[in-house]
Amino acid sequence: MKPIDHTPLHEETIWYPDHLTEYLNRWFATYEQARDSLEREGGYLFPYKHHFFVCDWGAVKAMGLDPQDPDWRLIGFDCARPADRTAYGRLKEARIVACARERARKI
Repeated sequence: MKPIDHTPLHEETIWYPDHLTEYLNRWFATYEQARDSLEREGGYLFPYKHHFFVCDWGAVKAMGLDPQDPDWRLIGFDCARPADRTAYGRLKEARIVACARERARKI
């Protein structure tokens, strides 16, 4: 039996699970670069530590989230600087629940 993972979730890494490496994500050193990419090419923008990445719906689904959730539009598809904090809170809570499911599967 594997030990239970009690590692706390960190705001700076919650949006990038280990298994997301199989997706082709666009990485950026600054928010401005990531935002420009989001506006030009679409996708979903996320923070990761001191960087930012933009991914497609498949990666969002791999995070355990619904890429069709209306809250994405409300936040402007931007988790780094969401337009609607309440909608962002719902998406973040959904990600926390997905993290708990991921951890439970590892046990």
